[in-house]
Amino acid sequence: MTYFQDNSQFIAKTSIIDVDQVVRARKQLTNSILSVVQVLVGVALLAISTHLAVESERYLSALNQSGLNQYHVFALLVCVSFFAGILLIAQQVLQHDTNQFDGI
Repeated sequence: MTYFQDNSQFIAKTSIIDVDQVVRARKQLTNSILSVVQVLVGVALLAISTHLAVESERYLSALNQSGLNQYHVFALLVCVSFFAGILLIAQQVLQHDTNQFDGI
């Protein structure tokens, strides 16, 4: 009986450490998945803005015919999507650089 009593604290500490490792692994996996999604959304926004800029003549003629481009909304859409894509990617790059700097 004393064997189990002496080792009960060790067993309890071991299980707490194991649970802590599992929680850290899950957080790291979640952060990795969110980082990948954020970069993919940034790249998608850059691709959309590039496509819109390249094919702008066709889109602008359709918008001007219906009078929907009075306030240059199309140009604002292209610029906002481009800068949003750049900011999403830059945020991940800066966060990654900060984590590497902290590790040194």
